[in-house]
Order: sequence, then structure tokens, then C-alpha cells
Amino acid sequence: MKDLPNAEEIYLRYIKEFDDKDIETLLLAYRDGLYMFLLNYVKCEEDAEELLLDTFAKLAVDKPHFDPKRGGSFKSWLYAIARNNALMHIRKRKMQTVPLEEEFVSDADTPESALLKDERDRKVYMALGSLNPEYRTALRLLYFEELSHEEIAQAMGLKLKQVYNLIERGKKSLKKALEGMGITDAKY
Repeated sequence: MKDLPNAEEIYLRYIKEFDDKDIETLLLAYRDGLYMFLLNYVKCEEDAEELLLDTFAKLAVDKPHFDPKRGGSFKSWLYAIARNNALMHIRKRKMQTVPLEEEFVSDADTPESALLKDERDRKVYMALGSLNPEYRTALRLLYFEELSHEEIAQAMGLKLKQVYNLIERGKKSLKKALEGMGITDAKY
């Protein structure tokens, strides 16, 4: 999903006018992608949903300062807040993370199944689940959330060079995983 073109303006208007419709607009625009992003960290649908709501509650109540002059989009700033919430959650619970494929349920009622329409997409999703979690997160932000490398660095709390390395290694790992599943014509 592309960044909401006027997300920054909507948020800044909310800070001034306290109109709940503005937060609702931001929630509707970023809910699905942010949920999947958080699910990568916590590996539990309920926790990801709770953290998603906590992220927007933080926007609504704490009204953290967004400075567009620092570089990066509103979306990458929002993802950085969500990531910090997820990391605090993991630290508090001292959770052991498990690979995504162990949590993935092939039931048609799951949010993942609704997003994945055909078998090829399912294989790509499964291949992503088999990757190193950092590779998976970087590729998901690049391809599904359409963030720039700079925005990914901000969202993941990494240096730009690290993001380039993660994406390059992630693409190689994804290619190898897909080839192992019989997909040899994928474009990276």
C-alpha cells in the first residue's frame, strides 16, 4: 500500500483539532500493513492486534511529535513507533519468537489467507516465512508496504547500508527458497 498522500497533514490537524475522524482515517489507511508488520515481531495475532491499537492510542493520547524535516515519511515514522511498541512488548513478556510458518494457519478465515489469492502467492508467502526474520521484515516493507530504503531504515532502526545488505541477502534467500518450491521464473 502506498503512503496516504496527506497523512502528515491529517495527523497534524488531529493534534490541533482533536477530531477522532482523523485518527480513524489514519487507522483505516495503515491498519492492514501495520498489523502484518507487527505480526512479524510478536508472532501472535492477538498481540499484533493489541499492539496495532496501542500504536494508534499512542498517537491519539500522547500525540508524539512528527517532524518531516528529519527525513522520512509519516508512514515510516508510524512504523518506527509500532516497532518500538513491539520490542517493548517482547521485552516485557520475555517472549520466545517462533518462525512465522509455525503460526500460519491455512484456514480461509485468517487475515493472511484473505490477502493471498492464489497458490503462487501462497508459496511466496511461505517462502518469506522461512527467511531470517530481519530479511523477511525488510522485504515485506519494501514490496508490500512500498517503503523506500531510507524509510525502511527508519522503521527498523537501522543504518541505510544495513538495509541495503538485508534486502540483497533477503532477495538471494527468497530466490533460493522459491526455487526449492519449484518457482524458477520469479522476478526480484
